[in-house]
Amino acid sequence: MTAEKEFIPTALAVELNGAVEPAMAGPEAEAMFSSFLRDVTLGAVEAGAWSIGHVKAVVECGDAFMSLSSTTDDGNVRAKGNLGEVSSYSMTVNVIVYGPEAEALERMLLAKTSGLPGSLEVEFHRASGCDDPECFDPFCRLDEHTHDPDCGC
Repeated sequence: MTAEKEFIPTALAVELNGAVEPAMAGPEAEAMFSSFLRDVTLGAVEAGAWSIGHVKAVVECGDAFMSLSSTTDDGNVRAKGNLGEVSSYSMTVNVIVYGPEAEALERMLLAKTSGLPGSLEVEFHRASGCDDPECFDPFCRLDEHTHDPDCGC
């Protein structure tokens, strides 16, 4: 593997929309979401992440929100904000790590959602990148970006 590829992060963005019956008390929900983010971070390490860029989430429940962040391979989570009673929620999770392929991260995250109660909708947002086989930027969006084999680069 070349250095250019080795230091390109694997990014994952997912939106989770859930409904919980009966409703959960705020502190219980906060602990559950924090535990979920810890499990996602540790799952990324188990999937082969040799460095954690960040694993972050924002949980919205009505007018209340909570942000969660983990940047170390021990799964330590920092949280800000408070939730009231939770009967439905929207959570956006962003994972940027070095090592595993995106598909492995998606499978891992999907498996970790089994720990969340109630009904859940999961939507992955994938980076498509350009079609240039010489471009190692997974976020390249240049439509006209094609590699010219005669360019000498």
